[in-house]
Amino acid sequence: MEEDSQSQTPSAEALIQRLEALASEADEAAVAAADPEALEGIRIRFLGRKEGLLSSILRELGRLAPQERPAVGAAANRSKERVQATLDRRANEFATGKLVSEVVDATLPGRARWTGAVHPVARVVEELWQIFRTLGFTRARGPEAENEWYNFVALNTPLDHPAADEQDTIYLDKPNLLRSHTSPVQIRTLQSHQPPIRILAPGMVYRRDTADSTHTPAFWQLEGLVVDEGVTFVDFKATLAEFARRFWGPGTQVRFRPSFFPFTEPSAEVDVKRMVVHADGRREESPWIEIMGAGMVDPAVLDNVGYDSERYTGWAFGMGPARIAALKYGISDIRRFFENDVRLLEQLAQ
Repeated sequence: MEEDSQSQTPSAEALIQRLEALASEADEAAVAAADPEALEGIRIRFLGRKEGLLSSILRELGRLAPQERPAVGAAANRSKERVQATLDRRANEFATGKLVSEVVDATLPGRARWTGAVHPVARVVEELWQIFRTLGFTRARGPEAENEWYNFVALNTPLDHPAADEQDTIYLDKPNLLRSHTSPVQIRTLQSHQPPIRILAPGMVYRRDTADSTHTPAFWQLEGLVVDEGVTFVDFKATLAEFARRFWGPGTQVRFRPSFFPFTEPSAEVDVKRMVVHADGRREESPWIEIMGAGMVDPAVLDNVGYDSERYTGWAFGMGPARIAALKYGISDIRRFFENDVRLLEQLAQ
């Protein structure tokens, strides 16, 4: 009588072991099933509501002590989920006609994840900065939201100038606007520092431009400013020519064409002619390419910030790094830099 009583009162540990063994047995049976009909029979045998082996074990939960039931119930759920997952996987193999081993080749090498890289335009900005840093320039920054005085008036540009029109400039609420160039950084630097000044000001600017192969409404601009006693046009030409040769190569030719900007006088467009090496090794001289606008700082600009224009002189320049990057990487349309095409960005990052 003592042995019969013990056999009718299972322990929680024994039930958990039976559940684990049941799950292993179901896994083996499902893998060995020859067709969907056989697989359905296995499902009924192990997971059937009335006659299933799992259900028969769960019926014994009522004979356990209350404190033992949660552990056995959790083990039953794990076993059921394991068996169901095996059945689902095998059913999918029958449906697709392929075994998992045929779909996944575990011997293939893993795919390397592209970890990203610096954007090509940002990389060109950094390259330009490093060149000017060695020429004695420091980096300066300013707000992207400006007002009309800093963006136009202080730069010798009257508010009736076409550049100040709402068709060209993005106004927030007058007189506030999104800066249309980085030249306001020059004015803020002149206000807060005394000569000698030698700064480089990279940053984003905004204009009401229609996006095309050479324009975008928001783009990087990079400007430089030098102000001191005795600064001449010779210093201006020599510095920019040296920059061009360091960036494009020692054989680069540089020319300065007369131009006009409200805040420089005299003004010039700077062009370069460089040697292009093609993929097949063929060398070819490029046509003249404009890379920046520049000139001597107009005395009126110095007067606007309280400088003595009889004592101090200076020069300034501005360029678009995206256009420089397009020339550097052989991209004909600058919009491609900003279309988030990872394939292009990955190629240029190499």
